[in-house]
Amino acid sequence: MSGKKIDVSLLKSKGFLPQRQENMFSMRLKVVSGNLDAKKLRAIADAAEKYGSGYIHITSRQQIEVPFVKLEDTEAARNELEKQGISAGSAGKKVRAVVACQGDKVCRNGLIDCENLACKIDEKYFGEAVPKKLKIAVTGCPSACVRPQENDFGIMGNVKPEILGENCVGCKLCEKACKVGAIKVLEDKAFINTKKCILCGACIAACRKDALRAGKIGCTIFVGGKAGRQPMQGIKLLELADEEQLFSVLEKTFEYYRREGLDGERFGDLLERVGMEKYREEVLS
Repeated sequence: MSGKKIDVSLLKSKGFLPQRQENMFSMRLKVVSGNLDAKKLRAIADAAEKYGSGYIHITSRQQIEVPFVKLEDTEAARNELEKQGISAGSAGKKVRAVVACQGDKVCRNGLIDCENLACKIDEKYFGEAVPKKLKIAVTGCPSACVRPQENDFGIMGNVKPEILGENCVGCKLCEKACKVGAIKVLEDKAFINTKKCILCGACIAACRKDALRAGKIGCTIFVGGKAGRQPMQGIKLLELADEEQLFSVLEKTFEYYRREGLDGERFGDLLERVGMEKYREEVLS
């Protein structure tokens, strides 16, 4: 084995990232929306003890890595986990696994089903080839726990509040709940400043008189964000998009990136090079 040239690119395509130690690899495993059942967790723990150093690393993007897998053990480790339904994570010039918060299944602030949405996106796009890499995040509300603005394509749940004036008693619970000062009670009636409102729904949750309701629930889409050595803040493309609009924009974005992106160019750098308006016109048409 030591006499053969190591095909690092091939190993990376299978989820094995070279460590600084010679012939040692960190095995990246695919996790969608940060969720793994107990059976798979036990299987990964067993693999870490058998092939690694007995521990795992949880990455900043909710993925699991098993460090210190020997070169000669890479295939065996991969095959053993695949039998348990655990596949390799993505590396290199590909679409990465989708990260997500727990959304409305668990979180009191969640506005959308993040896990379900992340799984749908992952099923269609995971591992697809792109000019550099494409990172996608789904967060349930404007608290933005998984930082959608720092991803190539970020999705954030939001809701447009509507006031039913005949039910408002001027209690000011909504005003107290709003963290951005977007809602005020004047002469015992609530009024929303739409320029300040971040569509979080806190006012709706606080109301006890059914004077506020969800006019529309959807997603804000951010594009072109990234972290790293040269971070970029994602640009807000669309607010209150429904699922059909979301997948239409995502598909057109994917096609646009593969067609217009230079080899090794991140999506945000592409937008900076060719201009946001050209992209906006194409994906929103």
